[in-house]
Amino acid sequence: MDCNVGQYISELVARSGLSQADVAREISVSRQSLSYVICGKRDMSLQLAMKLESYFSLPDGELMKMQALQAVQQRKQEIRTHLCEVLVSKNAFWSYDVSSYDAIPDEELIEKCFTQLDMDDIDLMFELYPRKRIQQVWRERMAIQGEYMQMLNIMIAMYYFGIKEPEKYLAKVERQHINKILKQSLYASGINN
Repeated sequence: MDCNVGQYISELVARSGLSQADVAREISVSRQSLSYVICGKRDMSLQLAMKLESYFSLPDGELMKMQALQAVQQRKQEIRTHLCEVLVSKNAFWSYDVSSYDAIPDEELIEKCFTQLDMDDIDLMFELYPRKRIQQVWRERMAIQGEYMQMLNIMIAMYYFGIKEPEKYLAKVERQHINKILKQSLYASGINN
């Protein structure tokens, strides 16, 4: 379901052929309480969710799950907007048309967070993306850069990913990257000959 919980409840009420006031009376809640939830002015209580689920014969927990997912999506959007605003203020996206923050690729945002932001904002990034995804982007875009980012990458490896011997780890990642490029180059030159 892509709609928010208020829209979903509104659709359920409309399909029932009753008014919001009628449904509120049937489940013994005030019309205003129901209206506030439908309009998004108030979070739905567990009690109200259970009454609505019973009335509309919905699976247990469906409305609370929708509300929780909606809250998570909203929080993630707020974090992304905040990180983008801070990075734009630092001119980190000088090569992008940032008329919409949605145009900024996740990989670029992750890299810029590590290179431009303080630890509090980097910690927020870990609420926005899965840890494995962040580590993958770091490995593919930053850890391969050798001495250029050595100190930053050592700190990231130890602090954020718990890597015990970061120098060895980074050397291994860089070697793997170089070998991959060499194989691609040999393959390409073999095709061209």
